[in-house]
Amino acid sequence: MRSHRTVTAAALTLVLATLAPVLAACSSSDSPGDKDAVRAVDPRPSGSTASGRTVATYTPATAMSASDLATTVERLKARAAAFGLDGTRIEQHGSLITADAPGDSGDRLRQLAATAELTFRAVKGDRAAGPAEVQQRFNALTCPATGTPPLSEPQEPMPACDSDTGRKLLLGPVALDGEDVKSAKSDLTTGGGTTWVINLSFTDRGAQDFATVTTDLSQQTPPANQFAILLDDKILSAPSVQQAITGGEAQITGDFTRQRAADLAALISTGALPVRLTVSDVARQP
Repeated sequence: MRSHRTVTAAALTLVLATLAPVLAACSSSDSPGDKDAVRAVDPRPSGSTASGRTVATYTPATAMSASDLATTVERLKARAAAFGLDGTRIEQHGSLITADAPGDSGDRLRQLAATAELTFRAVKGDRAAGPAEVQQRFNALTCPATGTPPLSEPQEPMPACDSDTGRKLLLGPVALDGEDVKSAKSDLTTGGGTTWVINLSFTDRGAQDFATVTTDLSQQTPPANQFAILLDDKILSAPSVQQAITGGEAQITGDFTRQRAADLAALISTGALPVRLTVSDVARQP
């Protein structure tokens, strides 16, 4: 029987649980000589008549080293497989990257470009505090936030909007990040109603850090007992912590559709991209 220890939140929860192992992203080539092809399960329903291909072009927001570019290509391939984009080709053309997928796949190819930087930050309060620059950023932020915020410095406090309450929160430095997550998998749970969730399993180091942070937060008063979970600097959840979580497992739950939970799990499990990509062009070809 599973044992659960729950950290409460308005719409999202962290749960201590014994979870099944991981979401596996796998890739293989179309043919022995084609190293850039990615194969996975065809996401189109049986009988689909979609034809042609869709090509997306990604432009790095900043200059990339050859190593970062190679890592980006490999992670895009893994994401395409995890997303179920059958027959997708990810190729490098100088400093540009293209993704070529069957059918009308524009929306899915755009999702591939998400940076997917997962971070965990303690909530410091709901008022401006700290250096003048931080206070200015906090006062300038309007909730709900619009547009895509620039990625913040891991060691710097940052203001953000709580998606559950609409409040502005001041968050502390990054306590854990995606490198501390060993696996992420979407699943269906019936606890408190049938909902789609994302199960996380931390590395040994991540589990230890998670236990340390939640032990400290459980002794704080609201809102300083909250732990914000962010993806690309957007808060997915800011649950309050009632007790230390020492099992190295967590669960993100909320108003997720099956596809949204699967996509988030795929992005987290395949790792963040080294640099933000801009989708500079999406073209449908017959």
